[in-house]
Amino acid sequence: MRDLYKGLKEDGSFDREIVELVMEANSDLLADAVVKEANGTENDRTTIRTGLPDATWTAYYEGTQPSKGAKKQVSNSIGTLKSLIQVDKDLIDDSPNGSEEMLDEAFSHAEAMGNEVCDAIFYGNIKANAKKFNGLAPIYNAFGGTDNKLASYYCIQSSVRSTSASNTNLRSIFLVGWGRTGAYLHYPRGSKSGLERGPVKDNTITMADDISRLEVKEQFFKWRVGLTVKDFRTCGRICNIESNNLTSLDKDIGEDMLRLKTRVRKKGVKPVFYMPESVYEWLAVKTRRQVLVTSFSFKDIAGEEVMHFDGIPIRKLDCLETNETVVGEAS
Repeated sequence: MRDLYKGLKEDGSFDREIVELVMEANSDLLADAVVKEANGTENDRTTIRTGLPDATWTAYYEGTQPSKGAKKQVSNSIGTLKSLIQVDKDLIDDSPNGSEEMLDEAFSHAEAMGNEVCDAIFYGNIKANAKKFNGLAPIYNAFGGTDNKLASYYCIQSSVRSTSASNTNLRSIFLVGWGRTGAYLHYPRGSKSGLERGPVKDNTITMADDISRLEVKEQFFKWRVGLTVKDFRTCGRICNIESNNLTSLDKDIGEDMLRLKTRVRKKGVKPVFYMPESVYEWLAVKTRRQVLVTSFSFKDIAGEEVMHFDGIPIRKLDCLETNETVVGEAS
């Protein structure tokens, strides 16, 4: 979204303030994400190549058989997320700076909406909730595939586990290749970047007792967004990490990350690792102590220390502190 914000038009076709507010209130994930306009108002339809054409070695006077690559169309849905601010009108009117009070409320709503979108980017599943969009976990939902033309090849079972993964405290690390040929967020064609806010209005609402009435200032927020993974070879997942087993296995996470980094395609995209805070903290401490191999390092990015693995930035995300179900092996 950082790139989207830089490119917003000055003619009013985009709402700069709401995009800036969402970026300020939320994690680096949304700042990292590439955002583009969808080719539809309800979904983003993309063509994915599933096979390459054949090329033929020839000699003089030999013909060449025509061939073509295999493709398929995929439709990626757009979800609609809404939030409504309601603040006591007297509080705003009596405040020496009522606009700041409304802005503070707007910030908290923007943060909550951002948290919802971040969660959907990884765990959204339209089979479980058709109002959302599909995230990364449903794509990389089986590990151990041997065919690099299937998503299961880019899902690796973590070494940080017992002989068979338990059903508790399971986490994942994701590697996302952001780019127009990899993974990107999309918003409806012709909309204001998918993010809209209504005007601040006066309203009278009924309280919980169904009797009392309250005058409020209110404002609507709406975010229409979806995720497209145009080439699943640009992303991947390390699954079944037993977070309660971290301290007993020192080097395995780095080895898993190296395997995943080696498999994914990085040309034309910006790869970023995302991991739970508990895993990030453990790696950061080990890196500072120089216990881990030198693949991990800290770099100064715009005045902030960011941990890297083989040159790829690593982000910690609260939404990945989730008790996941066991990811099974590809059949």
